[in-house]
Amino acid sequence: MPGIAYLSSTFPALSTTFVQHEVRILETLDLKIVLTANRAPDPGRYHPEDDDLIGRTFYLTPVNPFRYLKANLSFFIKSPRRYLTAIKQALALKDDYPWQRTRNLAQLAGAAVLAGYLTDKSVIHVHVHFAFGAASVALLLKTLTGIPYSLTIHGSDVLLPRPLTEEKLKQAKFVVSNCQFHINNLRKRFPSLDKQRFYVIRIGLDLQAKPWSQMKPYEKDPDLHILNIARLERVKAQDILIRACARLQNMGVGFHCRIVGDGPRKKELEKLIKQSSLEDKVELLGPRFQDEIIKLYGWSHVLVLSSLSEGTPMTVIEAMAQARPVIVPNITALPEMVVEGKTGYLFKKASHEDLAIKLRSLAGKPELIRRLGIEGRKKAEELFDLTVNARHLMAVFDREIPELRLSCGGEINHE
Repeated sequence: MPGIAYLSSTFPALSTTFVQHEVRILETLDLKIVLTANRAPDPGRYHPEDDDLIGRTFYLTPVNPFRYLKANLSFFIKSPRRYLTAIKQALALKDDYPWQRTRNLAQLAGAAVLAGYLTDKSVIHVHVHFAFGAASVALLLKTLTGIPYSLTIHGSDVLLPRPLTEEKLKQAKFVVSNCQFHINNLRKRFPSLDKQRFYVIRIGLDLQAKPWSQMKPYEKDPDLHILNIARLERVKAQDILIRACARLQNMGVGFHCRIVGDGPRKKELEKLIKQSSLEDKVELLGPRFQDEIIKLYGWSHVLVLSSLSEGTPMTVIEAMAQARPVIVPNITALPEMVVEGKTGYLFKKASHEDLAIKLRSLAGKPELIRRLGIEGRKKAEELFDLTVNARHLMAVFDREIPELRLSCGGEINHE
């Protein structure tokens, strides 16, 4: 029976649990999936419940020189024309990134290793989440073997400058986006994508299973509980949130703020908290596993993202599923997720003053918080039910890869 390969840069990972869930749901719908990845996660960087996925995944690293040499020589002997064409492609593809051609050749060597494994598994199509390094491997694999690939794009992989973004998208058989914004933006940036087939299929959660099936009651506290979940890096801009908290303190608003995540800005943010005299009000909790984050949603009254750039953040979907209002900057795809004044609020990008005003509007108003949260839950059920969206993805596979002989009955949102 022919199947499809899922190829990731790192798999499984704490930051992409939706991919693991998507794989499990698609397999319940009788799709044969072969799991492959450039690398395994570091210890502690994946959920223990995904141990079985690690056992099933074929990894290209750590590199075994003998295996790589054997696979590439074998492919060259068997298909010299294809192999030389792929080498020419690897040398020609560049976006002025340092060592791009060297990186391309290394990914080509990995593609040759992967080619033999996928052939043995009767794989006829490769699907890649994120247009990162795994997408480069898929592009070169297509040249080597003729196996087509598709992409699901998310956010930073197409919003920020990345090597070969246009070529990866152009060479894909089709592209799935988790929002309409990315499609419109990419067509403006890259006219060559004018005829590429895009589908809008949103990510999501299993809203019928715990913990997402149950909405946590709000803690009765006159102080506003503010939660932020994001890596401590410049694009996530937690300094804006901290400055907004300082403004709230000056306004006399009672609050507690907890920031979850780790990253290179930790010391800088610690210093800002101290300078703002917020040591008793703002906590940097570091990274947390999913079960701990669920408890933090229960503690919170509102989720805040202060980012300078975002795709469709999973934390927003999770907060909505837990019936928590969301306050986010009015950028990129976030207005597709958060309905102003109905499920939360949108604030002016990089404006801690505007963020503070939006936060103050919730302080001391438990009924407003509850109403916004309930509407957010309804929005999550409408857009972000993973089982429903997996069926939509199956419908796209059925349409685009008829050789799989699927029968799923899902709807297709074709742009």
